[in-house]
Amino acid sequence: MRLTRRSFIKAGAGLAAGAAGGRRLWAAADAPFELVQPELFAVSGGQPNCWADFDGDGWLDLFVGFKDGVANRLYRNDRGRFTEIGATVGLGDLTDTRAAAWGDYDGDGRLELYVGFTRRSGAANKLYRYDGTRFVDVAHDLGVDVKGETRQVSWIDFDNDGRVDLFVAFRDAPNMLFHNDGNRFVDVAKDLGVDDPRKTVGAVWFDMNDDGRLDLFVANQDGTLNGLFRNDGTRFVDVAGELGMDAAGRPQTSGSNGPSVCDYDNDGRLDLFVAGYGRNFLFHNEGGGRFTEVAAAMGVAGGDRATPSNWGDYDNDGRPDLYVSSYVDRPVNEHDFLFHNEGSRFGDGMIDLIAKHGATHGVQWVDFDRNGALDLALANNNPTGGHYLFRNTLPSDRARRSIQVSVVDQHGHHTRAGSEVRVFAAGTRTVLGSRLVDTGSGYCSQSVIPVHVGLPTARKVDVEVTAMTKTGRKVTRVANVDPKIQFLTVTLG
Repeated sequence: MRLTRRSFIKAGAGLAAGAAGGRRLWAAADAPFELVQPELFAVSGGQPNCWADFDGDGWLDLFVGFKDGVANRLYRNDRGRFTEIGATVGLGDLTDTRAAAWGDYDGDGRLELYVGFTRRSGAANKLYRYDGTRFVDVAHDLGVDVKGETRQVSWIDFDNDGRVDLFVAFRDAPNMLFHNDGNRFVDVAKDLGVDDPRKTVGAVWFDMNDDGRLDLFVANQDGTLNGLFRNDGTRFVDVAGELGMDAAGRPQTSGSNGPSVCDYDNDGRLDLFVAGYGRNFLFHNEGGGRFTEVAAAMGVAGGDRATPSNWGDYDNDGRPDLYVSSYVDRPVNEHDFLFHNEGSRFGDGMIDLIAKHGATHGVQWVDFDRNGALDLALANNNPTGGHYLFRNTLPSDRARRSIQVSVVDQHGHHTRAGSEVRVFAAGTRTVLGSRLVDTGSGYCSQSVIPVHVGLPTARKVDVEVTAMTKTGRKVTRVANVDPKIQFLTVTLG
């Protein structure tokens, strides 16, 4: 049974507040999701999953990396129908794959894919460049064929010179930051103070203090402190302890994993969620580079060995919701959380269909069928898991009540990860949503997809994109946008 508009409103109105003990938002029969091509996505072992339109046909495609012995896959999206072509185009590695990220390092309009492996595999990481027919590994030629327990990979321009740089986090070695010199990458992490030697398994870049430079949060495991590296231009300084964001005092059995950034309360400032073993953190952005930890107060502190996290307004009510998955080896009993944003607190929005399949690693919200409603892609590396894709079946009028914004440079290319998108009620400064152009979310992944903002009404909006530049934060504004267009591309000068 698909959700009708009437049952949608009834279910939403009847949700009890609070994640613990409250009635679920969706009855099983009314769940607004359905499996997509379940036979195709049934193979277990999925770890990173990330989306991008690699062939430029206007439809987002999906890369999934797998554990040892299962070939990595690339699913080409043909107007909502998927075909697996990984081996055909040269991406079918059989090596244990723990990270993947799409980005355009050479600014030619074609997206490249960096793939990270485990140290025990003995394999060097790969950088695949697409030549229009196949993906060719150019990592050695460019100096990024490194080895280690690779976790988060991010394509970002940390020094605002217009070229996309590469960050690689390791669980077993100091992190690396490769500066893009044009025809080669050079590791500058040690020189800049961002070579964190702790056990990093997750990372996200965002301008945490509004100074026009991307800063770096790293989530570290095995009781080690988390880091928040403030980008001062010529040096990175770890201010996590000073700001109370380092998770000091936790035991060795605790640690943080998948961080993600979103403006959960629509105040115009980007907040930070950190999934973890032991507990989660939600840092509310107070402005001026200060944060307050509010996870327990907002009902999102729990999580059995929480690993990935990702934000998405799946019901287009104007408030971003949060998916968090947990990883448990024995027995296979993941406990996933779908936290529905009720405004003053998060409630339990988990849906039986999704809970039955679950995730352990990759979580991505993405509108793969271009109908305006966010769909959900999960990756599960347990023996009974799959890497399932769920279509959001909101009624068409509700699905269309959203706007999706692609941010590109002056050449129309996706080189501005870390830019901020804000949507306002037209002619006002009332914030309807704030999002970050992805720099690494959903755990060990980075996608190149439009940012999605659900809208509480179908009225016109103003869209502002804030980019990081050599001269500071630069705002590009598009006024009086009719949400009926749904997809908006904002070009930065």
